[in-house]
Amino acid sequence: MSGAPQQRRAMLFVGGLVLEGLGATLASGADLAVIDLEDAVPPGRKEEARAAALRAASGCEVPAGVQLLARINAMPEPEGLADLQAILRDGAAFGGLMVPKVAGPDEVRMAGDLVDASGRGIDLYPIIETAEGLERCGGIAQAHPRVKALVFGGFDLSTALGCEMAWEPLLYARSRAVHAAALARIEVLDSPFPDIANVEGLRESCARAKALGMNGKAAKHASQVAAIRAAFTPTAREVERALAIVALYEADPTR
Repeated sequence: MSGAPQQRRAMLFVGGLVLEGLGATLASGADLAVIDLEDAVPPGRKEEARAAALRAASGCEVPAGVQLLARINAMPEPEGLADLQAILRDGAAFGGLMVPKVAGPDEVRMAGDLVDASGRGIDLYPIIETAEGLERCGGIAQAHPRVKALVFGGFDLSTALGCEMAWEPLLYARSRAVHAAALARIEVLDSPFPDIANVEGLRESCARAKALGMNGKAAKHASQVAAIRAAFTPTAREVERALAIVALYEADPTR
């Protein structure tokens, strides 16, 4: 692999029981391709999905610039620890783990310490989707050096808070996640826009998230990936402005 920084503009999920779609997910243009072992898998089929994910990952080719992730089950649950241990043992293709239902920093620390002990180069992506996680998101973001981005789980969080899954009711929560990520000097990724057919609505949602300080967004469907990538890729004008700021600083750091 090259030393280029991992981009995290768009991420796309594929269910752990429908892995015939893994190739299309990897080829979708999403920077992060996520095999979902949590929400997409019913309780009685967790072991089956885990084994299927390991087989599929071992037989796939991950394109350059794409990071393959697994959304494991929650760390306090036996299935979550089993997912993590299996991936550390047999999942060489995985470059990251998405940790759901995080309630506090200890869960992330535990996952990070297990990855450290394995010697694997795996990034962590805690999901902020519980009331407890929102309250402690600053500590979660700084819990372990392997944390590269927070993921804002708007669907589950709206249920936990008893509010609508809409921009205004979740604005405070999104802002807290952005603040936590900024303090930790990591990225933060937004939850999906649910209406697949509403392309203008998706673009507006991306623009709002970017303006708030978010760095990328999950796609609900592969057809959304291109619009998300475009929204979170710096424009030529933004790059020019950033280069000008750097040049001014280098010319006179006291300005």
